Amino acid sequence: MAAKDTISNVFGSLSVIADRPFNIGDWVKVNDVEGTVEKLGFRSTRIRTFYNSLVSVPNNILLTATVDNMGEREFRRYKTSISVTYSTSAEKIEAFLNGIRQLINEHPKTRKDYFHVNLNEFAPSSLDILLYCFFKVSDWGEELQARESLMLSIIKLANEQQIDFAFPSRSLYIENDAKLK
Repeated sequence: MAAKDTISNVFGSLSVIADRPFNIGDWVKVNDVEGTVEKLGFRSTRIRTFYNSLVSVPNNILLTATVDNMGEREFRRYKTSISVTYSTSAEKIEAFLNGIRQLINEHPKTRKDYFHVNLNEFAPSSLDILLYCFFKVSDWGEELQARESLMLSIIKLANEQQIDFAFPSRSLYIENDAKLK
Protein backbone atom coordinates (compact mmCIF):
# COMPACT_ATOMS: atom_id res chain seq x y z
CA MET A 1 0.00 0.00 0.00
CA ALA A 2 2.82 2.42 0.91
CA ALA A 3 4.66 1.55 -2.32
CA LYS A 4 1.50 2.26 -4.29
CA ASP A 5 1.21 5.74 -2.68
CA THR A 6 4.89 6.45 -3.29
CA ILE A 7 4.65 5.46 -6.96
CA SER A 8 1.46 7.50 -7.30
CA ASN A 9 3.12 10.56 -5.74
CA VAL A 10 6.23 10.26 -7.93
CA PHE A 11 4.04 9.88 -11.01
CA GLY A 12 2.09 12.94 -9.83
CA SER A 13 5.34 14.90 -9.47
CA LEU A 14 6.42 13.97 -12.98
CA SER A 15 3.01 14.95 -14.33
CA VAL A 16 3.15 18.33 -12.56
CA ILE A 17 6.66 18.95 -13.91
CA ALA A 18 5.64 17.91 -17.43
CA ASP A 19 2.25 19.69 -17.56
CA ARG A 20 3.36 22.83 -15.70
CA PRO A 21 -0.11 23.77 -14.34
CA PHE A 22 1.71 26.14 -11.97
CA ASN A 23 5.16 27.39 -11.03
CA ILE A 24 6.76 28.19 -7.72
CA GLY A 25 5.37 31.55 -6.62
CA ASP A 26 2.00 31.16 -8.36
CA TRP A 27 -1.26 31.73 -6.47
CA VAL A 28 -3.28 28.53 -6.82
CA LYS A 29 -6.50 26.94 -5.60
CA VAL A 30 -6.38 23.15 -5.26
CA ASN A 31 -9.59 21.71 -3.84
CA ASP A 32 -10.05 23.60 -0.55
CA VAL A 33 -6.42 24.83 -0.38
CA GLU A 34 -5.58 28.32 -1.61
CA GLY A 35 -2.21 30.03 -1.47
CA THR A 36 1.20 30.47 -3.05
CA VAL A 37 3.23 27.48 -4.30
CA GLU A 38 6.48 27.33 -2.34
CA LYS A 39 7.99 23.95 -3.18
CA LEU A 40 7.44 21.04 -5.51
CA GLY A 41 8.81 17.82 -4.05
CA PHE A 42 8.66 14.19 -5.18
CA ARG A 43 5.96 13.33 -2.65
CA SER A 44 4.07 16.58 -2.26
CA THR A 45 3.67 20.19 -3.27
CA ARG A 46 3.83 22.78 -0.50
CA ILE A 47 1.43 25.69 -0.62
CA ARG A 48 1.68 28.68 1.74
CA THR A 49 -1.88 29.76 2.56
CA PHE A 50 -2.95 33.36 3.07
CA TYR A 51 -3.17 32.56 6.80
CA ASN A 52 0.58 31.84 6.55
CA SER A 53 0.18 28.13 7.23
CA LEU A 54 2.03 25.62 5.06
CA VAL A 55 -0.08 22.89 3.47
CA SER A 56 1.42 19.81 1.85
CA VAL A 57 -0.72 18.49 -0.98
CA PRO A 58 0.22 14.95 -2.04
CA ASN A 59 1.17 14.99 -5.70
CA ASN A 60 -1.14 12.09 -6.50
CA ILE A 61 -4.02 14.41 -5.51
CA LEU A 62 -2.83 16.87 -8.16
CA LEU A 63 -3.39 14.22 -10.84
CA THR A 64 -7.16 14.34 -10.39
CA ALA A 65 -7.75 17.69 -8.67
CA THR A 66 -8.86 20.82 -10.43
CA VAL A 67 -5.99 23.30 -10.15
CA ASP A 68 -7.02 26.93 -10.57
CA ASN A 69 -3.89 28.98 -11.25
CA MET A 70 -4.98 32.47 -10.25
CA GLY A 71 -1.53 33.84 -11.12
CA GLU A 72 -2.10 33.09 -14.81
CA ARG A 73 -5.08 35.44 -15.16
CA GLU A 74 -4.76 38.09 -17.82
CA PHE A 75 -7.55 40.16 -16.23
CA ARG A 76 -8.95 40.49 -12.72
CA ARG A 77 -12.71 40.91 -12.41
CA TYR A 78 -14.34 43.62 -10.32
CA LYS A 79 -18.07 43.54 -9.67
CA THR A 80 -19.88 45.93 -7.36
CA SER A 81 -23.12 47.77 -6.90
CA ILE A 82 -23.28 51.55 -6.68
CA SER A 83 -26.40 52.68 -4.83
CA VAL A 84 -27.91 56.10 -5.52
CA THR A 85 -30.94 57.71 -3.92
CA TYR A 86 -34.44 57.31 -5.32
CA SER A 87 -34.65 61.08 -5.66
CA THR A 88 -32.05 60.99 -8.46
CA SER A 89 -33.65 61.88 -11.80
CA ALA A 90 -33.45 59.56 -14.78
CA GLU A 91 -31.46 62.19 -16.68
CA LYS A 92 -28.88 62.42 -13.88
CA ILE A 93 -28.59 58.64 -13.72
CA GLU A 94 -28.03 58.45 -17.49
CA ALA A 95 -25.31 61.11 -17.29
CA PHE A 96 -23.71 59.31 -14.31
CA LEU A 97 -23.73 55.96 -16.15
CA ASN A 98 -22.11 57.55 -19.21
CA GLY A 99 -19.54 59.27 -16.99
CA ILE A 100 -18.58 55.97 -15.33
CA ARG A 101 -18.25 54.31 -18.73
CA GLN A 102 -15.94 57.13 -19.81
CA LEU A 103 -13.86 56.72 -16.62
CA ILE A 104 -13.41 53.02 -17.39
CA ASN A 105 -12.38 53.82 -20.98
CA GLU A 106 -9.85 56.39 -19.74
CA HIS A 107 -8.44 54.33 -16.86
CA PRO A 108 -4.97 52.99 -17.77
CA LYS A 109 -5.50 49.56 -16.16
CA THR A 110 -9.02 48.59 -17.27
CA ARG A 111 -10.09 46.27 -20.05
CA LYS A 112 -11.76 48.43 -22.68
CA ASP A 113 -13.49 45.82 -24.85
CA TYR A 114 -15.74 44.27 -22.20
CA PHE A 115 -17.42 45.94 -19.23
CA HIS A 116 -20.94 46.74 -18.01
CA VAL A 117 -22.29 49.84 -16.28
CA ASN A 118 -26.07 49.65 -16.06
CA LEU A 119 -28.96 50.65 -13.84
CA ASN A 120 -29.66 47.21 -12.48
CA GLU A 121 -32.11 47.09 -9.60
CA PHE A 122 -34.85 48.88 -7.71
CA ALA A 123 -33.56 48.01 -4.24
CA PRO A 124 -35.47 48.71 -1.01
CA SER A 125 -33.43 51.85 -0.19
CA SER A 126 -31.75 52.73 -3.49
CA LEU A 127 -31.47 52.56 -7.22
CA ASP A 128 -28.57 50.18 -7.83
CA ILE A 129 -26.05 50.48 -10.64
CA LEU A 130 -24.10 47.37 -11.64
CA LEU A 131 -20.41 48.04 -12.25
CA TYR A 132 -18.72 45.03 -13.85
CA CYS A 133 -15.24 45.49 -15.26
CA PHE A 134 -11.79 43.95 -15.45
CA PHE A 135 -8.35 45.22 -14.52
CA LYS A 136 -5.20 44.26 -16.39
CA VAL A 137 -2.73 44.04 -13.51
CA SER A 138 -0.06 41.60 -12.40
CA ASP A 139 -0.80 41.16 -8.69
CA TRP A 140 -3.31 41.80 -5.93
CA GLY A 141 -1.60 44.96 -4.66
CA GLU A 142 -1.69 46.50 -8.12
CA GLU A 143 -5.33 45.39 -8.45
CA LEU A 144 -6.23 47.17 -5.19
CA GLN A 145 -4.51 50.37 -6.37
CA ALA A 146 -6.29 50.28 -9.74
CA ARG A 147 -9.64 49.61 -8.06
CA GLU A 148 -9.09 52.45 -5.59
CA SER A 149 -8.21 54.83 -8.41
CA LEU A 150 -11.40 53.98 -10.31
CA MET A 151 -13.56 54.22 -7.17
CA LEU A 152 -12.15 57.63 -6.24
CA SER A 153 -12.83 58.84 -9.78
CA ILE A 154 -16.43 57.65 -9.48
CA ILE A 155 -16.84 59.46 -6.15
CA LYS A 156 -15.47 62.67 -7.69
CA LEU A 157 -17.83 62.26 -10.67
CA ALA A 158 -20.79 61.78 -8.32
CA ASN A 159 -19.84 64.95 -6.43
CA GLU A 160 -19.48 66.93 -9.68
CA GLN A 161 -22.87 65.72 -10.93
CA GLN A 162 -24.52 66.14 -7.52
CA ILE A 163 -25.40 62.46 -7.27
CA ASP A 164 -26.10 61.25 -3.73
CA PHE A 165 -25.10 57.74 -2.70
CA ALA A 166 -27.81 55.84 -0.86
CA PHE A 167 -27.54 53.89 2.33
CA PRO A 168 -29.99 51.48 3.95
CA SER A 169 -32.89 53.50 5.34
CA ARG A 170 -36.59 53.23 6.08
CA SER A 171 -39.37 55.74 6.07
CA LEU A 172 -42.03 55.58 8.77
CA TYR A 173 -45.42 57.10 8.00
CA ILE A 174 -47.74 57.82 10.92
CA GLU A 175 -51.37 58.26 10.07
CA ASN A 176 -53.26 60.78 12.14
CA ASP A 177 -56.65 59.27 12.77
CA ALA A 178 -59.10 61.52 14.63
CA LYS A 179 -61.16 58.50 15.70
CA LEU A 180 -58.38 57.28 18.00
CA LYS A 181 -58.72 60.28 20.36
